[in-house]
Amino acid sequence: MDLLTLFSANLLLLLIFAISFQAMSLRVTPSVHWRSWAAANGILVVALVCFAFENVLPKFFAYILPNTLLLLGFGFHFYAARVLARLPHRLSDAFAPAAAYLIVGLLAFVLSDATLAYVGGNFIFTVLCIATIFAYTSKNFHGLISVIGLVLAFFFIAAVGGLRVFHGLVGDGPAGPGMINDTMQGLHLMSAMLFVSLTGAFSTALSFEQVAQRHREAARRDPLTGAYNRREFQARLEDLLHVPSEKTFGLLNFDLDHFKFVNDNFGHLSGDQALVKIVTAVKAQLRKDDCFARLGGEEFAVLLPDISRENAAKVADRLRKAISRIEFDFAPETFRITASTGIYHGTGNELAMEDLLQAVDESLYRSKKNGRNCVTFAPAC
Repeated sequence: MDLLTLFSANLLLLLIFAISFQAMSLRVTPSVHWRSWAAANGILVVALVCFAFENVLPKFFAYILPNTLLLLGFGFHFYAARVLARLPHRLSDAFAPAAAYLIVGLLAFVLSDATLAYVGGNFIFTVLCIATIFAYTSKNFHGLISVIGLVLAFFFIAAVGGLRVFHGLVGDGPAGPGMINDTMQGLHLMSAMLFVSLTGAFSTALSFEQVAQRHREAARRDPLTGAYNRREFQARLEDLLHVPSEKTFGLLNFDLDHFKFVNDNFGHLSGDQALVKIVTAVKAQLRKDDCFARLGGEEFAVLLPDISRENAAKVADRLRKAISRIEFDFAPETFRITASTGIYHGTGNELAMEDLLQAVDESLYRSKKNGRNCVTFAPAC
């Protein structure tokens, strides 16, 4: 494939993705990452044109313009990655690599040192690509297949940048300060086309994969408190019951005592605030693998896999105490909410889920009859 065809193919791909990402930003929310990808591809179009006409640019612009635009385009890629990863980000993150090169480029122009511009630009470029890889490997992308393609794309282009740094340091020296102005133009244009294709395709896939993941997660959660909902809780419980095991688990069902008093005297908004605060306090007392769910209203349940009877009782009492210590802004300082709890402990073998839930529910109501704010074990089932 000749250089003109490769150059045209890169321009066409960049333009297509820039327009597509900009169009998506107008239709899909959140849109920050779409706009960032559109800006990245649009700026890279201009950068590529500047590289192509580097030889006819005034010397000052040949040193400054192509590399600055390239790093600005990749800076927007980096910014989009941090936005999607929900990592700390500022718009200045996108401009910082280009600003760093401006200093290097100005110094190289003053010294008339094309090697400094070439090596410095490629070094910043390589570091930027590595930083983008780290953003895409953050925990918020775990379980998403599309991110693998983006990591590979940036790893590949970072390796190319690293090779160019090596070439600039130990080779015969670049023909000019630019990124592609050497005898390897064809290879670099092929590399660029592969990178643009991979990032364009996998960026789109990743964004929609994240949306699908959020929808799946939202379907498992109570919209007010963020605790799991009844459907997710019952699915987890069924999994435990349908896999015969000698491991014991605990099942807690607790109900907030006299919660109607809160809604009637302080308002439903205050009631909602109380539920959110209680859920936050309870979550802080649980392990990562425990399943805490809001079953409805002021009724909650906690599934404690692989736990002894003694520790299950300790968890239940710890939750009861944590709830009773919470202070609420909408109520007098002495006002407290308490919880009555029923608890099952065992292997659950050969038990139907309905029978188990019924047994725990009955033990909860025994706690109510015994004066509330206490824990009652269900009889052996």
